[in-house]
Amino acid sequence: MYNFVRTFGPTSFLLQILLNLWNIVLSYWTGIVEVCGPGPTATERPVNLSSQRAARIWSAARHLSAGVREFQSVWRSATELQADAKDALCSTMQHSLFRAKPVSAGAVAPARAARQPQAVACASRVQPLNSVSASGVTCRAVVGGAVPAARPTCSRPAAFSSAPPPRHTGRRTSVKVHANWGAPVEFKPARVVSNSSAAAGPLHKVVIDVGPIAAGYAVPGQFIQIKVGDSKPGFFAIASAPGAHADGLLEFLIKGAPGTTAELLCGISEGAEVAVSPVMGKGFPLDRLPASTTSAVLMFATGSGISPIRAVIDSGALAGRDLTLYYGTRNTDSTAYRELLPGWEAQGVKVVQVFSESQQGYVHDVFEREGLSRLPADAASAVGALLCGHKGMCQAVTSLLSAKGVPPEKILLNF
Repeated sequence: MYNFVRTFGPTSFLLQILLNLWNIVLSYWTGIVEVCGPGPTATERPVNLSSQRAARIWSAARHLSAGVREFQSVWRSATELQADAKDALCSTMQHSLFRAKPVSAGAVAPARAARQPQAVACASRVQPLNSVSASGVTCRAVVGGAVPAARPTCSRPAAFSSAPPPRHTGRRTSVKVHANWGAPVEFKPARVVSNSSAAAGPLHKVVIDVGPIAAGYAVPGQFIQIKVGDSKPGFFAIASAPGAHADGLLEFLIKGAPGTTAELLCGISEGAEVAVSPVMGKGFPLDRLPASTTSAVLMFATGSGISPIRAVIDSGALAGRDLTLYYGTRNTDSTAYRELLPGWEAQGVKVVQVFSESQQGYVHDVFEREGLSRLPADAASAVGALLCGHKGMCQAVTSLLSAKGVPPEKILLNF
């Protein structure tokens, strides 16, 4: 019975029992039930079974009693299945949860302690959980659920603690975020040097002193995670070229969006403290565009996507190539770094500005209409491309270039 329930599930058995009960009632009223098999002992039989009606009633009672016993067996099996499922859930949670580990904390420690989740009291079958280490990951989150105490499948070290978190003193220097995938991300304090409007939108140019972290910036297109207070980390491409600020300053072009870290950065004041991660990402793999075989490089950017493209141009990594920049914005007022465009053109970069509010269309529309026909005949080997900005633009331009034979490995993204 138990194995059958594990195979087909308790629901099928319950439906079968209900069907049997229906057949019994139907048989009773139609009078076609026959007494079969050995019955109860003589002391359990009714005094008089001579009449056909009494025999039918007694037979129906026997079938009903058997059905009740079968239902009780199914219920016990279903209860055991539920316990096994809870055991499996317990094991899965202990191996998949992650935690944020504060290295040291200061003034924000009381608020953080108040926000720590409290341990959930489990049922009578649950053991208190205190500590566990699975695959090198310490779990501090608390998840409600029953962990059977007597079943051997869940007899493992305890995982969570109901005790309040310790209070820390001193200035917070860094925060490590651990997970059971990849390496931990360590945030360190940094100082905002300046914050100025870059264009309408809003777009802000924010310069941050990240200190020694700046030494990790080597390839245009790399990025940094930034947090303001306890906000969710935002990913921001570095707009300044590698080595442009040897004093640890990095520039970012931030487009504010309601309810995001970007919005907080757009309104942040000079001298404010933020938390930054190390320099991350591989940036634009410019080694795929060697000067010996790639004579023309097309660059496509929309909105704040100009940030890493600006870093590429200012780095001089593509000097001596035939460079064309397709730069899409809403209008002239919303164009960031428009004061740099004349200088780029003086360096040999052909700048094609595309304003979506005009009749030009979008970046990929202008490129399809005006740029494709100007590609060299050997575009499959001589042309490379860099893209950053709106997803739809990147997909459309990639399709156009691929149709011209430009291989995917020469169409570069920074993420």
